[in-house]
Amino acid sequence: MNKRFEALDSFRGLAALFVVIHHMYYLGSITEWSFFRHSALFVEFFFILSGFVLSHSYAYKKEIYFKDYVISRTFRIFPLHLVVLSAFILLELLKLWITQNSQSLKIVTFENNMAISEILPNILLLQAWLPNASNISYNPPAWSISIEYYMYMIFFTTLLFKPPFKTMSWILISLSMFTLSVIQYDNIDDVIIRGLSSFFLGTLVYRAYKLFESKVSMNSSYFTLLEMMLLISVCYVVSSNIVYQSIIVNILFAITVWVFAFEKGFISFFLRYKIFLYFGKLSYSIYMIHVFIIFSFYWMIRLTEKLFNVHLTPIVKNTLYIDLGSSFYNNILVGCLIGLIVLVSHFTYKYIEQKGQLIGSKLRTRKTNK
Repeated sequence: MNKRFEALDSFRGLAALFVVIHHMYYLGSITEWSFFRHSALFVEFFFILSGFVLSHSYAYKKEIYFKDYVISRTFRIFPLHLVVLSAFILLELLKLWITQNSQSLKIVTFENNMAISEILPNILLLQAWLPNASNISYNPPAWSISIEYYMYMIFFTTLLFKPPFKTMSWILISLSMFTLSVIQYDNIDDVIIRGLSSFFLGTLVYRAYKLFESKVSMNSSYFTLLEMMLLISVCYVVSSNIVYQSIIVNILFAITVWVFAFEKGFISFFLRYKIFLYFGKLSYSIYMIHVFIIFSFYWMIRLTEKLFNVHLTPIVKNTLYIDLGSSFYNNILVGCLIGLIVLVSHFTYKYIEQKGQLIGSKLRTRKTNK
């Protein structure tokens, strides 16, 4: 039960970096590659992997206590979430201060997705579940964390069933949500359908892994070939505009997680190098802080335009880009921003994520001692 799926950890880190680049718009840079323009699909990979990992951690334990479970999940997610949310609120206050103290710089603050009414749903991570809240308010990536946190509670209820019914509940939830996505059912928010379908697909992938864990005898060469074929397929489908792209990519992600969980191919071995494991360790921080850094840099560019009367933010096909004058400089900027995001993530992981988990661990220990 203590096995750590290192190749999948590395995959999570790479997927987080793909999402980072997806949220960048720099003219003539790698951010315009079709693969990155569609990399929002990797959020489905996060959901599937989350379902897989939580099943590994909890699904086959003899005893699970709800309080311990909630404390563990809460202190894994909330500390960094609340810090980043606070940073966005402070940024809005800074913009308000600039607007009130400048004659030429007038910036819209605390309106639309950044309205004050959106703060409480974001604090409670309810923004993706409440019909009157905006799921992309303040820190946009947090919509998936909102979905995930309360999916943890749904997942826990399925753990109360006996094994056959537990698996049947996972099948029922995942299959019904995928069906609703195909028929484009409007009475449930699309992001809820997206999360439930993928997360519980991940639980089924782990069930399949357990069934075949001791039975797969394929040699490393065949596994390497299978890994290569899967990566090529994922890149092709993510980069394309095929019909039912989301459904197909979910299937591919599920198979990818299952195959790479065995860690028998060369690519799996390669993904266990320290640099990839490092990105995997920072993946949650990278995912949660990147939009704040990108957003802050964008406002620095806008201020530069105002102060020095230059034009650095052209609109191309109704999309706002940043352009420093050449593809070379724009790609350098992309690399620098990614480096900055990773650097900041190193510290948020060390001083926020790990500290939060340590507090959660102490709370669970204190409860046990009582």
